[in-house]
Amino acid sequence: MLDLFKQPKFHFLRIFLRFIQPIFIRWHKLSAMGLENVPREGPFLLVSNHSHKLDYLFTTAMMRRPMFHGMSNEHFRNPFTRRIKWAKGMIPIGQRPETPGVIRQMVRALKWGYPIGIYPEGGMNWDGKTLPVLEVISKFIKLCNVPVVAVVIKGNYLTLPRWANNRRKCPITLHFSKPVTFNRETPDEEVTDWVQKAIDNNDNYTEVEWIKGKHPADGLTRLLWRCPDCRALEGLQERNGNELVCTHCGKMWEVNLLCRMRAWGDDTWKPVKEYADLIVREEEFIPIQPDTTTFLEENEQVYIQSGDITLYNQLRFPTLRKVHDGRLYLTDRGLVFVKKSDGKSIRYPFNEIGVRSTEKNYIFQIGTKERQIARFEMPHESCLKWEICYDLIQYKSAER
Repeated sequence: MLDLFKQPKFHFLRIFLRFIQPIFIRWHKLSAMGLENVPREGPFLLVSNHSHKLDYLFTTAMMRRPMFHGMSNEHFRNPFTRRIKWAKGMIPIGQRPETPGVIRQMVRALKWGYPIGIYPEGGMNWDGKTLPVLEVISKFIKLCNVPVVAVVIKGNYLTLPRWANNRRKCPITLHFSKPVTFNRETPDEEVTDWVQKAIDNNDNYTEVEWIKGKHPADGLTRLLWRCPDCRALEGLQERNGNELVCTHCGKMWEVNLLCRMRAWGDDTWKPVKEYADLIVREEEFIPIQPDTTTFLEENEQVYIQSGDITLYNQLRFPTLRKVHDGRLYLTDRGLVFVKKSDGKSIRYPFNEIGVRSTEKNYIFQIGTKERQIARFEMPHESCLKWEICYDLIQYKSAER
């Protein structure tokens, strides 16, 4: 796919830094604090919170030097764009960032003398609050044995939340910390704890001088996949671009550009995250009666089911093969996809699933231990719901 052993010339990135960077900074209203802490030459690791799809360009533009960044394999599927990504310093990372090939490539980039930007959360967060740091990050930092600089990006979530369909405009500030070096004798817990504190951010409480945009509620049902009032699944619908209404209980909420909500008739605005935190109640994850039971094994229970979706298989990257249209069911034993045409089922037991992820906000994806990928494209429902429910039911299954 790419010659990862050949050092990229960074032609696209150098053009960006030379000609487009001033326009980019002004357009996105970027500013930086502590930029003097960033080494001007030599390799180092840059760890950052991740709430915006352009975070890698925000840091590169402010640092004014070429650097490598890890990026999901999903961005390398197209033969043309994957070469552009590599020319911009993007390193393809699969569902397992700890694989030896990925680590070797990042270490090689450090030996070339370039900094590397990594996102210890493992992906973009959904609600503006920094996620727990991946355990593998501490081992990778100690393996590299180079200075580590942390950057907290504030305002990036407010500008474009992961769930949103429309971009807003507001100031974005990058806060760079002083470099820290960890040796290989440093306990993993100490490294992880430092990274977690260094990149911690909750943009729901970030104060901005101004914000502009339209339709702040558009896409919010990806995050709020249950009505906060009557608890109906997929009960909320967007209306007029700035309202949410529940189709079951009829309650309405108003949404503003600062990612805050209030019920109609209420004067108190609350961050959307506070409503999202009320979505998950473990006692509400109870078995349901599915629309069909022909695929169920003895004593098997179903917890959620999808609408009509499409299943794709990836036997070898980047080729995808459409399997069929159908419905997906989460049971106490794993995932079951039932074909729409003949009713035959494809099973993915928990003990055969290695990892799961969400791509492009509408693709729920799992990887088997045999390194095969199953992609469930579900554009009309929340993939975050499937992430949360899958993790909870899998955890309960493992306890049993």
